[in-house]
Amino acid sequence: MSPSTVLVPADAEVSRRLLDQHDVVIDALGGSLILPSFDTSPSGLKILDSGTADGHWLHQLTLTLPNTAANTYIGTDINPGFFPTAHGPEYIFYKHNVADPWPESEHCTFDLVHQRLSLPGAAPATLSTAVQNLFDLVKPGGWIQLVEAEQIGPNSGPVFAQFLDLVRAVFDTTGAGWKYAERMREWLYDAGAVDIGEISVDMALGVTNKNAILAEKGATCTAGAIPGLVVYAKSMGLKTNLAAEEIDTLAGRLLVELRKTGAHYPLRVVWGRKKLDAEM
Repeated sequence: MSPSTVLVPADAEVSRRLLDQHDVVIDALGGSLILPSFDTSPSGLKILDSGTADGHWLHQLTLTLPNTAANTYIGTDINPGFFPTAHGPEYIFYKHNVADPWPESEHCTFDLVHQRLSLPGAAPATLSTAVQNLFDLVKPGGWIQLVEAEQIGPNSGPVFAQFLDLVRAVFDTTGAGWKYAERMREWLYDAGAVDIGEISVDMALGVTNKNAILAEKGATCTAGAIPGLVVYAKSMGLKTNLAAEEIDTLAGRLLVELRKTGAHYPLRVVWGRKKLDAEM
């Protein structure tokens, strides 16, 4: 896959799905947008959301910080079609590929760098290099947080297993490999991060989520991602263990299964701090 390939179209339906996905992810994280011990009280913070889509994570963050108007919130994405057309002066959005280094002028300037469910998009570039590029942006004393799915489904149904087969095949073919999430801690350590933390949480999809609204959001946003994935897999001539009919009917069958029995889709969150000059 070319690093510049856009895997999802920029339209209202996809934006709605991503918003629903956001709600399910934050539920899995216990309602927290930021997991490390990041001090949000100072004025003039500079925060990056890489792979921001429509900037919803940034917007939610502004509602929680005490000096929001004095901070700078930067969202980057390979697909600028998602960017909001109207926003306050504290927001900046621009196109950027996670596989590419940021301008030198941005290095060591961010108090917090966040990226979620975007790292495989760096392939065929080396994912460890993408993590290094992100860490280069963090200022001394600042933090980075990475959130990715583990591409496993413990205690989930057979259709969800087929979904994972397809996802894994795509990521293996692009060069990302499907076990990338378990290596994020290693990559942050190699980049020079300290105070590294890591957790794995259960993203409850469908009826495994006790909240009925989130249960439906988890079911529809996951099944809704499959048609685009299938089109992309076919364009690659991807070979999987699934029959053609199983692939063509996967989205509908998964929606039924998630509404009936649900699934468990673990997320891994890794964070780290850049050393202060005095610690060097």
